[in-house]
Amino acid sequence: MDVPKRQYQVWAYSVTMGRLLLRSNKSEAFATRVDILFQNVHAMKLLTALDPLVVAEADSLESEQILAETGLYPPKRKLVFLLRAGSFEGYVVAGVCFTNEDSGEYYDPSPLWIWR
Repeated sequence: MDVPKRQYQVWAYSVTMGRLLLRSNKSEAFATRVDILFQNVHAMKLLTALDPLVVAEADSLESEQILAETGLYPPKRKLVFLLRAGSFEGYVVAGVCFTNEDSGEYYDPSPLWIWR
């Protein structure tokens, strides 16, 4: 999954619909903000700040290992996303993932959080 390599923070989580929002805000170095929304989240292993973040969909072997570790095996409409930041390796097990890049401000709501 192609996301700009920047610092992201856990921005919001809601049990309703199992939504997790990661955000990279605008800064002097970046003119835009980037939001990553995971929906129907079943499990996660994260740091609150991830810099620089790389997101990739796990291959079948990695998926099986993580799903077995979390007790979510066998998979039923679950995707495993690997999140790497420096030496940290984590994951999010979710039904879907969306990204959005825009010129919104720090406190502006995410269009992904509102409409998904």
